[in-house]
Amino acid sequence: MNFKNIMKHKKRNIILILVFLISLITLFWYSFVFEPNNIQVEKINIKIENLPEEFEGTKIVHLTDFHSKNFGEREKKVLEILDDINPDFVFITGDFIDHKTKDIDSCQEFWRELGNKYQGKIFGVLGNHEYWNNDAGSEFLKSLLNESGVVVLDNKNEKIFQGDEYIYLIGVGDPHTGNDNLEKAVTGVEKDIPKILLAHSPDIVNNSEDIEKEKVDLILVGHTHGGQVKIPFLRPFWTPTENRGKYASGLFEINDTYLYVNRGIGTTVLPIRFNCSLEVTMIELRKK
Repeated sequence: MNFKNIMKHKKRNIILILVFLISLITLFWYSFVFEPNNIQVEKINIKIENLPEEFEGTKIVHLTDFHSKNFGEREKKVLEILDDINPDFVFITGDFIDHKTKDIDSCQEFWRELGNKYQGKIFGVLGNHEYWNNDAGSEFLKSLLNESGVVVLDNKNEKIFQGDEYIYLIGVGDPHTGNDNLEKAVTGVEKDIPKILLAHSPDIVNNSEDIEKEKVDLILVGHTHGGQVKIPFLRPFWTPTENRGKYASGLFEINDTYLYVNRGIGTTVLPIRFNCSLEVTMIELRKK
């Protein structure tokens, strides 16, 4: 090999190394900086049988899995998005905080902002990280949320109204940690009135016979983060559910019940997202 060929070979190798390094840096920036802060609004219509006329076109925002460490930029962005949507109701399906969160006071400032903006219109359930946070504990966090104006439905139900008409909103404790009690949650619920169920994890559908018996129309859950890292054409490999990624994100129909799995706002374990952006879900109710 002559000198000219050697130099040509070295130049090609240098270019390949540079391309590799630039690709690696871009991937790192995208996964650790851009996507963990990129909130997408997903819009869906849900058709419900016997939906009262006053609820036609009702806008619900579904939020989940903040894993808040404090009242930070992501939380502020969520408030801006809510201002743009101007929803009738806001439902939050758990993991308001992370199990390592210590600055609970700062997090409560965010909850108060939500409670003040959507007084009497914001409801939630607890996630596994509320139960796992040793600095606060689930009962204390539940009391702070209620005090802030976020009504926590811990295995109970509420009538939610539009005008004089109502539907049922049912909330259960976290299924992932075995704190759900659907039988208790539906106490007193009328059979022929539409029902929305809030739970933290899609594992709630493992009780599909009970859900079908209670004629639940729509279940809203989170917990999966959509897998956080989603390799194209493959099922997400990190979803801590019994269904192993079957219900990772999006809309599903199970018998006569819709299940919607939100990808969430935060991250856990590693502050990384890939092909799995943060999500605010805007749901419009329509009569079937």
